[in-house]
Amino acid sequence: MKHHTHAITWATDHLISNGYSLQHSPDIIVETPWSSVIRFSTSKEDIYLKQTSPSLFLEPKIMQLLANQLHASVPIVIASNDDLHCFLMKDAGLSLRQYLKTELHSDLLCQAIKQYTTIQRSTENHIESLLALGVPDWRLDKLPNLYDQLINQVAFLKADGITDEELQILRDLSPKITAQCALLSHYQIPEALVQPDFNTNNTLYDPIIKKMTLIDLGEIVITHPFFSLPNFLLQATIHHGVKELDQTYHQLQNAYFENWVELTTKNQLVEGFILVKKLWPIYSALALYRLMTSVDLQAFKAYCANKPNRLAGYLREYAAST
Repeated sequence: MKHHTHAITWATDHLISNGYSLQHSPDIIVETPWSSVIRFSTSKEDIYLKQTSPSLFLEPKIMQLLANQLHASVPIVIASNDDLHCFLMKDAGLSLRQYLKTELHSDLLCQAIKQYTTIQRSTENHIESLLALGVPDWRLDKLPNLYDQLINQVAFLKADGITDEELQILRDLSPKITAQCALLSHYQIPEALVQPDFNTNNTLYDPIIKKMTLIDLGEIVITHPFFSLPNFLLQATIHHGVKELDQTYHQLQNAYFENWVELTTKNQLVEGFILVKKLWPIYSALALYRLMTSVDLQAFKAYCANKPNRLAGYLREYAAST
């Protein structure tokens, strides 16, 4: 709690000066090298303090843009402190993953997907506003160059386990990535906001009013909207017992496509998604590299000690699939 002292003091002062009385000491709910979430139980409601690493402190502005301009269901930000890289937000329910722990409700998974993809589509005409906030531009015409920049981080990749031989293979794959991105762009699915970790843990659910709220928006990028789907499907198999290629799996995939059926045929959407799945390890490697370079690297590796060399793993996954 010590390194949160200034943020907690600021949050406490803000809440008290705005008529909240604290019921007890704040509780740390999440603590990672890249962000921490602390709960304040107050006389009115639970309020959450989130503090992030400086380079990832985009979240409150992103959420305010999504809420104010696009009427998206995201947490309500009540105060923000740029110097301390933290903000206060209102409670929005429990995680959908926790709610579904005892019983799978595929309709709720589909509802989460449709709400998320509706937000994605709503951002298509607000790309420049999001970029102006500092959201990274990973559109398909930018991805090949981002990949080249990544594989040129030789010392960094070697520290993650990549060998010289593998580096040469990855360099040789650069034209293939360029060609795949160009082919994917021909499907003319508009690029949009993409959350690298869209899943049921980052979707809150209020069962009383049946409302869902999307959280954890500090690491979003602008790229092909289907890049969120492979992770959602993977997490559904891990946490909710969904079996790959069973009826529920197809139901979730179809729910994701629903917001784009007006633009093209179902076959075209499926073909586009097949290409996205091929490129997904590259997108995931870029997202992980961004996270790793935004925090203390030793702290990151210690925190993720049970999953070492994940960056190398994503790059190997792509190389093995070609």
